[in-house]
Amino acid sequence: MLGTFLICDFKRGLNYKDMGLPLGVEGACPPGFSRRLVWHDQHSHLSCTTREHYPVFSWETEDLLVHLEGRIYHPEEPQLTTQLSDLSHLIFTQKIDPRPLLASWLLRTDGDFLLVLVHKADGGIAVINDVFGRLPTYVHLRDGWLILSRDLRRITQVLGAADFDRMALAQYLLLGFPLGKRSLFAGIEYLEPASLISISPADASIKLTNLHEFNLEGEEHSNRSSTENARNLASRFREACLLRATGDDTCVVSLSGGLDSRAVAAGLRREEIPFTAATFLNSQQTNTADVRVASRVAEALGVEWQLFHPRPPQGKDLVQLLDLKSGANNLRMSFILPFFHQLMEKFGPRITYFTGDGGGDALGVSCPYRRVSTPKALLDYAIERYQIWPLDEVAALTRLAGQDIKAELAEHLASYPETAPDRKYKHFFCLEVATKMYHEGEDRNRHFFWSVTPFYSFEFFHYAMNCPDRDKQGYRLYREFLAQLHPAVGGIDYADWQAPLSSLKFSLLYQVKNLTRRRPNLIARLRRLLGRYDMVGPGSNILGCLRDQSLACAPLNQYFDPRSLARVLARPQDYDKNQLWSLLTLTSTLAYYTCPRPLGDDFLDRDFV
Repeated sequence: MLGTFLICDFKRGLNYKDMGLPLGVEGACPPGFSRRLVWHDQHSHLSCTTREHYPVFSWETEDLLVHLEGRIYHPEEPQLTTQLSDLSHLIFTQKIDPRPLLASWLLRTDGDFLLVLVHKADGGIAVINDVFGRLPTYVHLRDGWLILSRDLRRITQVLGAADFDRMALAQYLLLGFPLGKRSLFAGIEYLEPASLISISPADASIKLTNLHEFNLEGEEHSNRSSTENARNLASRFREACLLRATGDDTCVVSLSGGLDSRAVAAGLRREEIPFTAATFLNSQQTNTADVRVASRVAEALGVEWQLFHPRPPQGKDLVQLLDLKSGANNLRMSFILPFFHQLMEKFGPRITYFTGDGGGDALGVSCPYRRVSTPKALLDYAIERYQIWPLDEVAALTRLAGQDIKAELAEHLASYPETAPDRKYKHFFCLEVATKMYHEGEDRNRHFFWSVTPFYSFEFFHYAMNCPDRDKQGYRLYREFLAQLHPAVGGIDYADWQAPLSSLKFSLLYQVKNLTRRRPNLIARLRRLLGRYDMVGPGSNILGCLRDQSLACAPLNQYFDPRSLARVLARPQDYDKNQLWSLLTLTSTLAYYTCPRPLGDDFLDRDFV
């Protein structure tokens, strides 16, 4: 729904009418959103869907058009204009290879952005995204034809059909996301972080290259004390907080009882940036510990704190999340949408919404919890640690061979630039999961208000990734980091364990948790034997929707084995809530694209808790 849309076709030229792309404003938009044409010529069409206060900027010089979606945080506007003009000159008029200098610029540039540069004289186009790929973008590239969009639906509309990628569906059931460049759709890929797309009318070429790839092999700062590293991290973090809070927006911190959101609140407070801390109590009141701790953190920091009581998520929220993210967000996250509506009612749409996404990856333990010294050991551990559905059931549901699903995962893990298997796991944990889970989640938020996290400042993240794992054990580095930001917040309970980081209780629970992480399969089996896992009741609306879709949406049978799906629905007590939500996300996405409606009308006003 939101963001940049670009088509370039050198083979056939653009027939705007056939594509539903009239010159000027493109068709109808949902309430609160608008579309505008940015650029077009005989080969290319650039437009953008936006909402009030969403950061999209376009400007022109005599020979250049610049389209920036998102924000580059540090330069003032005149400096930014000069920088981007220099980049354009480098790309379009210099005879040298621009990629090394572009890579250097990206690593110096703190931002969440997608940048499109157009050389007006010949129609040349360059597209660059930030080093983390913070604004998820999708690409269809084939035979001199490029479709690039921040909204998956726009690409499927132009292609005329939604052909799902069966392997991507299997990976979603197994891990919770498709791997690498895969999206849920065949022929549509994720645009990798730090990508450059070069479109040249002179030779009718479209080239996609990668400007930077993280290599998490080393520990550059292992010769420094944890105190010095914590001090350096805190300095970088405070600057990232400051840069993301500039402008006239109201700053709102999503404050829970965990460590990451309190670090963000402490960083903003240290920089004397006004903000409101916002916490919600869910409809089942299962997060009372979070509420209690968030209140204490806000009091310790001396900042305004507001508690919200959103209604439970309903079927209409699931449909709205499908509208926003086309299945890239698990529908279990629909509970957050009523909270967002309350935030907008309270503060208006001009909000910069701060989350703590990425904090645990940067400052927590990101190495495996048991010895992983071979590619096979890495593969087995990654599956054990992340699997949602067992591999044999994934294979049965999708009618794929289990060994093929494993083989692709093994090949993908092997493609990471690190050499040691435990470091490849770190890459998977800190970058693969983040791209597909955290960034997509924040992109959901941006349909309501601008969403940021200082943990994805490149300067901070790069430094944290080079701190030694030994200092991250037991949250020692995190504890010192919090002390550098604000001493009071580190002594407040971690809500999940109801104990502060420095306590003996926390240390004992941390050791127990580490033991469970060494053998995830064993612990999962024990929990099932003891009945200690999160089940849904027989009258659950999740099950009702799955049953309704299996009967009403015939195209499901093209991608899911009907007998395997029937077995799941006949014995739902064998599956936990996370498994059933993941399955419902995929069946609802399939129904969204192939059936009259993803959820029956009877479910729209029912609660999904």
